[in-house]
Amino acid sequence: MKEFCFLDGARLEDAPVLRSLAYGEGVFESFRWKGGPPVHLFLHLERMRRGAEFLGIPPPANTVVKQRITEAAAHAGGGDLKMKVCLLSGGSPVYYSRPRTGSLLVSASRRMPPPEAIALWVCSDRRPVQSRLYAHKTLNYLGNIVARREALARGADEALFLDSLGAVVETSCQNVFWMKGPRLFTPSTECPLLPGVTRKLILRVGRKLGFEVECGNFPLEALLSGDCGFLTNASIGMVRVSAIAGTAMPPAPEHFARLRDALLNELGW
Repeated sequence: MKEFCFLDGARLEDAPVLRSLAYGEGVFESFRWKGGPPVHLFLHLERMRRGAEFLGIPPPANTVVKQRITEAAAHAGGGDLKMKVCLLSGGSPVYYSRPRTGSLLVSASRRMPPPEAIALWVCSDRRPVQSRLYAHKTLNYLGNIVARREALARGADEALFLDSLGAVVETSCQNVFWMKGPRLFTPSTECPLLPGVTRKLILRVGRKLGFEVECGNFPLEALLSGDCGFLTNASIGMVRVSAIAGTAMPPAPEHFARLRDALLNELGW
């Protein structure tokens, strides 16, 4: 099917059809580059490949992805960076067609130090409990954007999602954990959430430290009643939750620092 593309009125000759631009079809990964690739880069590449397979996008070889990441980091001057790797889909303009090509877009920017703590606002939208889309890190991020803007407008830092049954899910870009005594809680991957790489590492180091780890469907009251709440992702590591919907969370107990130090060691930070 011949497609004629125009950008601001100018004809784009032989422009590739980017389905990612038209439909948000694509996947991405983001992580910290601290003088070199993350120790667990392979976990990010595995997740990107699973997402590509889910959407039917032909993925590049891991060696190609690594090379593109290294080149982008070098052009940015190296050091402490935030990297984002997007796999864009191309093909027919018919929205339900399967993509024919996959292209890599890599961006590198200076990483800003994370805050000491983050205040959450409970998003007014609820996620459907049986959606398969949230298990993949897709470029269709509009729901997360709107939720984060809502939280900022309410004077908070980040949006907390609940599912349609009222269970805690995740924030717009982090997984959620909380502690209660020697127990460590986080929503299950059966919930409509992204199974984060750092989430996986926290579960591993938590068990090594002797925490009793519980993954499941938990109401908001369970998080509010915890000794300490915190958020994780591959850019910030692990950051404490200071408040939820205006309700202050307790200060971090001593074992919070133990878990955070163990994670930093695992990440090589």
